[in-house]
Amino acid sequence: MGNISVSIESPVKYYDFVDQHGEILATFRFAPSDLDIFDRHKKVLQSFEQMQAELNAALSRENELTEDEEFSMKKEYSERMKKELDYLFNSDTSGFFQVASPFTPLDDGEPWVLVIIQNVVKIVESVTGKNMAAMKNKAEKYTEKYKSAPGKYPFPTA
Repeated sequence: MGNISVSIESPVKYYDFVDQHGEILATFRFAPSDLDIFDRHKKVLQSFEQMQAELNAALSRENELTEDEEFSMKKEYSERMKKELDYLFNSDTSGFFQVASPFTPLDDGEPWVLVIIQNVVKIVESVTGKNMAAMKNKAEKYTEKYKSAPGKYPFPTA
């Protein structure tokens, strides 16, 4: 006897990230209403800052590193950052890195990975804001009769 399929609506959404030319860079699948993403975001930003500082410190000592060592180090940090992004979004983020590696600076100097994180955070904030508002409205529907109003305070005041 086979498994029984149960269809449920999940919080997972799909987002197409497009460049300035309208080409899809990556299709990203994640649950933007996942409230744990805020804690993961904090941890990933701390990891990014640490990696960025370590990478900058190592690369500032140009004469001490061979080209191969420098290349190897950049590759190692890029791989670590990709794993951090997968952790952050509980999703495969490799599509973003077909365009550039995480630490690739853009024209304004921002690393590619920060641009990705900033844009996804905008989505999360807008979605969780909407979800919070919807949750509040739904809760108010059931708690309205318990709100205080002149002569209608439901609980003892003393």
